[in-house]
Amino acid sequence: MNLRILKIVSGLTVATAIQFHFGSMAFGATKNVTTSGFSFVPSSVTINVGDSVTWTGLTIHNVQTDDDPFCGPVPVPNATCTKTFDQAGTFNYYCAPHRSSGMTGTVIVQAVSGAPPSVTITNPANGAVFAAPADVTIQANASDTDGNVTTVQFFTNSVSAGADTTAPYSIVASNLAAGIYALRAVATDNNGLTSTSSVVNISVVAPAAVALSAPVVSNGQFQFTYSADAGLRYAVENSSNLVNWSSLTTNTASTSTVLYREAFDVNGLRFYRVERLRNP
Repeated sequence: MNLRILKIVSGLTVATAIQFHFGSMAFGATKNVTTSGFSFVPSSVTINVGDSVTWTGLTIHNVQTDDDPFCGPVPVPNATCTKTFDQAGTFNYYCAPHRSSGMTGTVIVQAVSGAPPSVTITNPANGAVFAAPADVTIQANASDTDGNVTTVQFFTNSVSAGADTTAPYSIVASNLAAGIYALRAVATDNNGLTSTSSVVNISVVAPAAVALSAPVVSNGQFQFTYSADAGLRYAVENSSNLVNWSSLTTNTASTSTVLYREAFDVNGLRFYRVERLRNP
């Protein structure tokens, strides 16, 4: 929470005080293969059409077939690579420098039948803004017409944020730093079929401290402005004793400066505060 207080007596600013701070990707299943000496481990993997295989440990090895370099020649960048298989079949591969040493492997890609599940992210809304560090609850609806959904996995950008196996499907993406995040949900059914939701984009911002301008009285209107982060929520309250506060307005800022105004009342002592509300 972040707030500032103005003390107003007969429309004049007596003091400004108190600031508080409170705080192109595929999403099928992925099998992992590593290297040990001059062997791929495991040497054979079975996946479904649309799934991927990730090879790691490619410091002195590569992964290729006679027709497809897969991961390119040695040295493989970052010693890792991923290939998505879009057709059924058996794919035999090898490490070119060590093929004579028997360093070979096999990827068996199975065709799958049936209808894939459907999945939609229902929370947060596309374009939502959060204050960093943010704990964001991601929720999704998922269903399957010819079976049942076994799991829904959630991604922030390309990073898995967690999975849920029971409806309603949701996880909390914790401690998100300032940045732009593309949220996706991937549903898997009992036949191993997967589908990916439409992307929901959110922003996490490092919130600026709330700063209030000096109040102005003009044409019977008392007004001041306060700094804000567009997309975050703020509340304006006032009090006559700094103990009991009354809510005047709550809004989602659309710009970096927000104007508050009300009819001017010359009688009485009033304090005003603006509070940045916590993330929903």
